[in-house]
Amino acid sequence: MAESKHEEDEKANQAYAALGIGIICIIIGVPLWWKTTEVYRVQLPYNDISDLSQIPLVYLTDIEVISLDKKLDSNLVQISQQLQEDLSRKRGEEVTPIYRVTVRESVGDEQSIFNKYDNKDLSNIDKLLSELSPLQRNKYLIFLIPSNNGKLNVFIGKYYNSFVSSNGKLDKIIPLISKTVQMTIVKEQSVVKSIFNAKGARSLKPDKESMRSVRYNTGYDLTFTLTVPQPDIFDVSWNIREAVDTYLKPLVDHLKEFTQLKINSQIHYFTTLQRKPQKDEKLNEYYFLEQDLPHLINPIESTLGTSASNNPELNFIVYIPTRDQSPLYIKDKNGVKVPTNSFLSPRWGGVMIFNVPEFNESTPLPFPVKVEGKNIMEVFLTQIRLLLNLNSPTSSHEVWFDPVEVNGISNMEIDVWLRNRCFENLATSINTLQSLAQLLGQISNIVIKDDIGSQVEAAVREIKSSLKYLSTGNLVDAFHSSKRAIIASEKAFFDPSLLELLYFPEDQKFAIYIPLFLPISIPLITAMMHAIKWFKGTKKPKTD
Repeated sequence: MAESKHEEDEKANQAYAALGIGIICIIIGVPLWWKTTEVYRVQLPYNDISDLSQIPLVYLTDIEVISLDKKLDSNLVQISQQLQEDLSRKRGEEVTPIYRVTVRESVGDEQSIFNKYDNKDLSNIDKLLSELSPLQRNKYLIFLIPSNNGKLNVFIGKYYNSFVSSNGKLDKIIPLISKTVQMTIVKEQSVVKSIFNAKGARSLKPDKESMRSVRYNTGYDLTFTLTVPQPDIFDVSWNIREAVDTYLKPLVDHLKEFTQLKINSQIHYFTTLQRKPQKDEKLNEYYFLEQDLPHLINPIESTLGTSASNNPELNFIVYIPTRDQSPLYIKDKNGVKVPTNSFLSPRWGGVMIFNVPEFNESTPLPFPVKVEGKNIMEVFLTQIRLLLNLNSPTSSHEVWFDPVEVNGISNMEIDVWLRNRCFENLATSINTLQSLAQLLGQISNIVIKDDIGSQVEAAVREIKSSLKYLSTGNLVDAFHSSKRAIIASEKAFFDPSLLELLYFPEDQKFAIYIPLFLPISIPLITAMMHAIKWFKGTKKPKTD
C-alpha cells in the first residue's frame, strides 16, 4: 500500500514537472526566442514618404518693374494688373511658378543715373544701379526705358537688372516682359526638364543639356592632364597653377557656397593615341573625324588613375601630338576644322589637341614648348560650364545679354542653376525614398537600423523645408535644404547594413533551427502528453 502511494506521488511529480517545464517554454521561452531572433526594423514614416509626391511643387519669384519712361507713369497700375494676370496663367506643368509683381516709378538716384548715361551705356547703368541696394537672389528688376528707334528690345545685365525699351504700346510691352521673365530670366522650361530628368521620365525626349551634364554633387574633382607622348623630342611646360588662379578660381569662388570644385593636375609621358589619324596629303596635315573621337579617350583614360574621393571626376586633357602626326586637327561631320581643336565627352570631361609650332631638323632636341594657360583655359572653362549645366545665354535679335568675362558668371545664371539643381535634388530625393520604402516593404528580412531611420526622417524633413522655402521665394535656403535631403536619402538607400540579411532566405533559418530544437522538443512534447493523460486518468472515478 505504501509502495503504491509512493509510485503515485512520483508519477504526480513527473507530470507536474513536465507540465511546468512545458508551460515555461511556451510562455517565456518561445516569446524570448522570437524577440531575440527577430529582424530589427526601426519604424519609418511610410505615410510621409508616400505623401511627398502629392505635395504641389511651387516656387515664388519676385519681379519689380520700374519705369524710367515718364510716358508710362500714368499706366503703371494697368501694367501691374495685366502683367500679374499674364504671369499667373496656368500652363499645365507639374511645377507651378508664382510671380510676385510690383510696379513703381523710378526714384531719384535711379533716374539720375539713367539721365547721365541715357540708354547708350546700359552695361555701366546696370553696374551703377546694382550698387544702390544690396543684391537679393531671386528678385529681378526690370527697367522700362524709352526707345530711341521705336523698336522693342531687351537688354539683360550681369546683375539682377534687365532693360526693356518701350514704344509706349502696352499691348506689346507686357507680353514682351512676360516672355522675357518666363523664358530668359527664370527659364521655366528648364525647371520642368530638371524634374523629369531626375525622375527618369521617358515622356520627354533626351536633350543635349541633360545628356552631357553631370548630376549635382556636393563636390567635383577636376583633373587637368598634360599628355606628352614624346618627351625626348618635345620639352613641354605649362604653368597650370597660374592658369587656374587666373581663369578658374573666379568660377570656383562663385560656386563654393553651393558646391566644391577641387583642382588637380598631372603630366603623363609616353602615352599615345591608339587610333591612327587620317592624312590630308594636299595640306600635309592629320585629322580625326567626329566618329573617331569616342575611341580616343579609352587609351588615355586607363592611365589617368582614380580619384581618392567619392566625388565625380571630370578630366581635361591637353594632348601634344607626336612628331610624325603633326599638325593634328579635329574635323566636324561636315569636314570643317573645329576652331578650338577640342571636343567634349558627356559627363566625363574634354580633350584639347595642342599643336607644336614647326621647327627645323637642325634644331637641338628636346624642342622647348610652352602651353599658354589662356588658350587652354578658355576652352576648358566652356566645357566645365557645359558639364555643370551652367550654360551661357546667347543673344538674339530681340534679347541682348551683357557678356561676362570668360572666367565670370552672372547672378542670373547662378539663380537659374540653383533653381534647376534644387528641383533636381528634390525629385531625386523623393524617388530615392519611395524606392527605399517599396524595397523594405517587399523584403521583410532586411535590417533597418536606427541611423537609417534617422537619415530617412531627416530627408523627409529637409524635402518639406525646401518646398516651403521655394514657395516663399527663399531660393538659397531651399537649395541648401534640397542638398541635405539628397545626401540623407542616398546615405539611407546605400547603407551597407541593408544587405546583411538580404541574401539569407527563410529556408536557411529552418536548416539552423530544426537540428537545434528538434532533439529538445520531441522529449518535452512526449512528456507533456503523458502528463496530460495521467491527469485525465486520475480524475476518472474508480469502479469495482
